[in-house]
Amino acid sequence: QYGRPLDILVNNAGVAYLVPFETVSAEQFQHSFALNVTAAFFLTQQLLPHLSAGASVINISSYFASKMIPKRPSSLYSLSKGALNSLTKSLAFELGPRGIRVNAIAPGTIDTAMRRKSIVNLPQQAQDELKAYVERSYPLGRIGRPADVAGMAVHLASDEAAWTSGSIFAVDGGYTAG
Repeated sequence: QYGRPLDILVNNAGVAYLVPFETVSAEQFQHSFALNVTAAFFLTQQLLPHLSAGASVINISSYFASKMIPKRPSSLYSLSKGALNSLTKSLAFELGPRGIRVNAIAPGTIDTAMRRKSIVNLPQQAQDELKAYVERSYPLGRIGRPADVAGMAVHLASDEAAWTSGSIFAVDGGYTAG
């Protein structure tokens, strides 16, 4: 069906409900887990027969799974990305004997449409203040770019990472170092 075995699978679907714990609805909870965990679980399961020995599965997680940002309620998002990290480690053990590597990338704040959508309802001044605050929070002094995450994904998909599995890689400008 695919013409040849698959060498790389990137599970990059996601949604972030950054709302206070007491306001999380059942629909938000289910949607968050459906996109952030269930999709990766079942897509990997469905494609498993087509993955080559030596294939690389890369799950896109978040630094929110291990470190919180003050004033940004993230219990639901953190929970779902933490579950994705657990799936990553579990699959590394289960699929390793088949020669399949499974890792996750945990990006910090990346300048994407998803990030911009999460703040679109804030007044412009609040958006600017939040951006400046977030940039100051990173040792490298800026918000990440999609290319920062892509570079790690390319490395994990390559033969240079042939002995790398079950790891969660922070691509966060040093944020989780402190």
